[in-house]
Amino acid sequence: MHFRRVFLLAFAGYFLLAGAWALALPVNGTYDEKQHLVRAYAVWTGQFIPAQHLADGTDAIDGPRSLLPVNPDCTWRPKPPKPASCQQPVTDRTHTLVPTTAGRYSPVYYLAVGLPLRLSPDNTGLIWARLLSALVGAVFLAAATALARKRLLIAAVVLVSTPLAMNLNGAINPNGLEIASGVLLFVALLHALTEGRGWLTAGIAFAVLVSALHLGLLLGGLAVLAGLLVAGRRDVLHDRTAWLFFGVPAIAGAIFAIGWVLVSGVTDIDTPSKPANPLGLGAIVKGLVSSRAEFYARQVIAQFGYGETTVSPVMIGVWYLLVAAVVLPALWRSSGRVRLAILGVLVASYAILAALEIHFAPLVGWYAHSRYVMPLGAGAILIAAFVTNLPDRLILGMVLLTVPLDLYALARVMTRFEVGIDAGLHPFGGTWHPPLGSVVPLVACLVGGALLTVMVKISTVRGVPEHSTANTLSN
Repeated sequence: MHFRRVFLLAFAGYFLLAGAWALALPVNGTYDEKQHLVRAYAVWTGQFIPAQHLADGTDAIDGPRSLLPVNPDCTWRPKPPKPASCQQPVTDRTHTLVPTTAGRYSPVYYLAVGLPLRLSPDNTGLIWARLLSALVGAVFLAAATALARKRLLIAAVVLVSTPLAMNLNGAINPNGLEIASGVLLFVALLHALTEGRGWLTAGIAFAVLVSALHLGLLLGGLAVLAGLLVAGRRDVLHDRTAWLFFGVPAIAGAIFAIGWVLVSGVTDIDTPSKPANPLGLGAIVKGLVSSRAEFYARQVIAQFGYGETTVSPVMIGVWYLLVAAVVLPALWRSSGRVRLAILGVLVASYAILAALEIHFAPLVGWYAHSRYVMPLGAGAILIAAFVTNLPDRLILGMVLLTVPLDLYALARVMTRFEVGIDAGLHPFGGTWHPPLGSVVPLVACLVGGALLTVMVKISTVRGVPEHSTANTLSN
């Protein structure tokens, strides 16, 4: 009964948080949404691999003009960024060639969320598709919460569900599902490795992660290595239960992911002409430790739109202090093996971003986003919460503090699209308003955060690793 109650509260909380973003943003209001919503429509109309192209070589599908406004990028390009009132919706449903750079992406995520766009290829269908995306992400995060069974680990799931993660879950973007499945993978894997239960959940999470986008296999593989390092189990390769319930879905997901890459040609990227002043290795390395490092750190928590919409540094700093309150005690108290897993996850995440920049920056300019590695990076916080404890009042206070931070981030972005990017906090004015008005998203965000706080408060500390695996984790 307790398991079910925690799951339901977590599901409602995460769905409302992501749903608030789904209701608050204009079309293309977050990273690459215009590409992904076209892809979702294409998958549901059987256009799994685009057969048509525009004059510049961009993949295109056969779709209605109403899928996108006339000018979906006008809110952020050209500068300066503008309110969403600049967009001109289209009601004409006659078909034309609609371009998308996501036309060869794995269909898994789009099959889960795209039906509303097939039924109503316009703004109404987009809102319902976003809510469906929020629902799918909430199921994964609620499953991770229910499996955690330890108050600090439950709170850590809240901390890795940053405003940016909720923004992506409430948009048409497979990155949100990637993050949610990565969180579930870490929690389920740690649970299975130490208690012998949860292998099937871990296998499903791995399969979804690796098949959602093309970095998934690398991220999932590193997550499994980190989990094995924490648990210190050398016998898992001989565990028939692990092979059956984790191995079968995981291998099936990996085979599909590799097969899709080979069949679709998703990695056969036609690079445009080089920038006038291409970045050299020295400039890339300098940027990786300065401007790009700052961008990566901000985006993990709260940098929205197409990167142009920022929030107060204080808000980001407070969120990182909450993360530090979990990670630093774990690094101080844990064994060398656990420290290596936590630090290894963080180093590997940054190394992936650096490798992407070194490869792509000379060709197209700065390329990588920290959201790409959040499914892996979240593991550092989850592992830390798994191996250590904090006072219950501190844990509850940490989760409670995320509520105004989430609300502020949403209000800040709503102000940017309703009034203007330089306006003071004013999510009720301006020239554009969300379809259901400005109050509904804010109330949904507030209630969602409150439900997660209640969920943490009623959670028990059954299944604490120290009870059953203290020797394993401390040796």
